[in-house]
Amino acid sequence: MKEANFAPLRLGAWRIDPAVDEISRDGTVVKLEPLSMRLLVYLAQRAGHVVSVEDLLNDVWSGVIVTVDSVYQAVAALRRTLGDNSKDPKYIVTLPRRGYRLVAKVALWSETAVALSAPEPCSPADTLATAPTPSIARAPALIRCSRVSIAVLPFTDMSEKKDQEYFGDGMAEEIIDLLIKIPGLAVIGRTSSFQFKAKSEDLRAIGTKLTAAYVLEGCVRKSGDRVRVTAQLVDTRDGVHVWSAKYDRSVGDVLKLQDAVAAAVVRELQLTVASGYVQSRSTVKNEDAYDLMLRGRHAADRWDREGLDVALTLFKQALDLDATCVATTAQLAHVYEIQGEEGFLTPAAAFESARRLAGTARKLDPTSPLAHYVLGRVHLVYDWDWAAADGEFQQVATLAPGSSEANKGAAMLSLAFGRWDEALRHFKVSLAEDPLHPGTLVLLSWVQVCRGHLSEAESALRRALDIRSTYSWCRYYLSLVLLARGERDAALVEMQQETDDPVKQAGLAIVYYALGRKADADAALACMLIEQASGNAFGIADVYAFRGQSDEAMRWLERAYAQKDPSLYYVKANPRLNSIAADPRFKAFLRKMNLPE
Repeated sequence: MKEANFAPLRLGAWRIDPAVDEISRDGTVVKLEPLSMRLLVYLAQRAGHVVSVEDLLNDVWSGVIVTVDSVYQAVAALRRTLGDNSKDPKYIVTLPRRGYRLVAKVALWSETAVALSAPEPCSPADTLATAPTPSIARAPALIRCSRVSIAVLPFTDMSEKKDQEYFGDGMAEEIIDLLIKIPGLAVIGRTSSFQFKAKSEDLRAIGTKLTAAYVLEGCVRKSGDRVRVTAQLVDTRDGVHVWSAKYDRSVGDVLKLQDAVAAAVVRELQLTVASGYVQSRSTVKNEDAYDLMLRGRHAADRWDREGLDVALTLFKQALDLDATCVATTAQLAHVYEIQGEEGFLTPAAAFESARRLAGTARKLDPTSPLAHYVLGRVHLVYDWDWAAADGEFQQVATLAPGSSEANKGAAMLSLAFGRWDEALRHFKVSLAEDPLHPGTLVLLSWVQVCRGHLSEAESALRRALDIRSTYSWCRYYLSLVLLARGERDAALVEMQQETDDPVKQAGLAIVYYALGRKADADAALACMLIEQASGNAFGIADVYAFRGQSDEAMRWLERAYAQKDPSLYYVKANPRLNSIAADPRFKAFLRKMNLPE
């Protein structure tokens, strides 16, 4: 058991926050050692069940040679921290010669109680009429934790040629898209679920790492115009198979097959849903277009320039065959939006295309969560229309209550406005719904930096690197955290390992300057001025601000504004700009972006 879970839990009167190895109660926060947190989460995931010492040694102390006495001492220390008494236990009961049982009530933490201090909910019209900025935390729908959680793993390709991986992945993703619309069901994000692709890990361990009570897995075999699918639902607390079924359908009926699987999950989990949430869709209009759409999703999942370019081509080909497919239209809009944020296309080309396509998808199907999410991102990073972005993210929360995207969008809005605690709450809930998403961990780390919690920021970044060691921007941010702590040599080591070359170049310009290596810093900045002037003006302003050159920093900020630099939305969340925060020109700049000073 290498990673603790990230979902906040309620254990009796305690809030358990594995993302930062903290427990809290009545305003008191206690920092746990990572091993203690793993032990506590392991017991909580098996609340009410007897856990043997052997199980704890195998799972919590996996890969470490210790004696049973280590378990006894760790449990005793955990009891003391919780204020428990072994003679009259309220949390952990010892069963002689059998093991331990956690007896306190365990539930996913409900953040709505935290949000009660926020303004009373109001209609979008009232919000726009009475305030220049959106009330980002006003809707409890954005901060919530469902009672029943499920992870959908990629369906295994069982075809003879092993060339249908994209189809198995697409099957899982389409089922996720159906399940996130079910109220009362928390669906673990595909980024986290797909971490276990092609791995033979025990489903109970997967459930623990993802904080998922149930796992849906399956296999797919596609041959000609027929597709055979086996699906099974497993209770991760005891490994019991709750339900399984086999389907043999034509490819044209694959949508109905997915609907049947989703409906079976809802039925077996005894969820009460209104009619219309799980409905039988029509057959695929064009099988070739559907196949191209699945291949496009598979390519886009690589999240690099080449993969996104391939996805863009495949989605366009699919739309040539079926121009009315909502999923393809929304996915193509999403690819354009990502290309804009990553700097692979100019902002105007990327975001205007994303806006047009997402708008088309929304007209075709006003209930498409992805169409609303893409529009929200366009309003956030390109238009800087905060109220419009908030409205779209609210729609996502309504249409897909099981998705992590609404809270992620709300967190980014909070980040833009400098509301660090609010952003932290949203990011934590987003992580609870997609606990192994490295990108969310990176954003969470930066919120912690803005809050001045550098240790927590470093912890989040190292967790992200454990998940994906080559994730872009991760080494960059870790380097800057170490630099803020005065660990300059360590910061240089991390920055030199950053996988994105332009990002590394910008980071080295900062770290070299901090180390007093002015010639190297000047050389890195000179390269930025030549290679990144048209695409990273905000990054250049960042470097000048760090060097204390306020005139140049402001000049490049204005250039970033003129270029519609998508990074500008978090201009308030950049500690290196603190050197110009009191400058009247910077305050005027914030007003121009409709941001509070």
